[in-house]
Amino acid sequence: MSESILIFVNPIAGHGEGKATAERIAARLSRDGFEPRLVLHRPDKIKDDDLADSSAAVAIGGDGTVRGVARRLYGAFEAEMPPLLVVPMGTANLLGRHLGTIWRDRDVPGKVSATLRERRIIGLDAACANDELFLLMAGIGLDAKVVHELDRMRDGPIDYTSYAVPAALALGFYTYPALTVSVNGRRICSDLPAIAFVGNVKEYGTGFPMLPHALPNDGLLDVCVLPCANRRDALMHLLRAAAGEHLSAEGAIYTKGKTVRITSAEPAPVQIDGEAAGHTPLDIGLLPARVPFIVPA
Repeated sequence: MSESILIFVNPIAGHGEGKATAERIAARLSRDGFEPRLVLHRPDKIKDDDLADSSAAVAIGGDGTVRGVARRLYGAFEAEMPPLLVVPMGTANLLGRHLGTIWRDRDVPGKVSATLRERRIIGLDAACANDELFLLMAGIGLDAKVVHELDRMRDGPIDYTSYAVPAALALGFYTYPALTVSVNGRRICSDLPAIAFVGNVKEYGTGFPMLPHALPNDGLLDVCVLPCANRRDALMHLLRAAAGEHLSAEGAIYTKGKTVRITSAEPAPVQIDGEAAGHTPLDIGLLPARVPFIVPA
């Protein structure tokens, strides 16, 4: 009996190439003896019955698309969810970079088929942030303000240049609310004008290792809080992060834990895996089961 493979795709990914890529992958999988099932609508719209009996899933798109697919599969199966193969077609593609599935040549369908056949699986920690699944990193403060501005302004696919105006607006007008951060129920800072990062992976969308000690499967969340009261502080942190020296900044806090709570006197913007995700208060907790991913051998 052939293996049933769900193929989820964001049709506008890759500036409209997502659907065509999904169809090429489906055709190759069919030739190689798999039973591909193409899903062109949002993952949260698919019924549980349509997910049944799938041995694996492919997610084509950016980090937000992957998170949506993982959230739907985890919600349906939890520890028994089918493993997920990421085909990155977004802007930052943090997860694809981490998993080694950014394939530059034209034989992406062949690479997908071979990787599914080899079926090398790793599990990544997953967390729940205000009832939203996240796999990579949450940002609280200035970086999230940039994402919120982009979300407000965007109209269709984006690339790195799409962040220029949102970043300028955020730097010009952000007010740096004071944050109170608790990890594992212990307060690590109180009413501190700051920016904060919580996550599972070292890298951020800029390519800088904002959480340099993060391990994606250690059963812990990494937390970094950087005192930041104005635009000058923010620019200095950016320069230090580019050099890998931001943890040596005066007042920088870095720790690990299983639960994180962040509050602020004024609502502070939040982003999760590069998508706008409301404002503080923010409650984050590790989920009991890891999310399985298929990676190249």
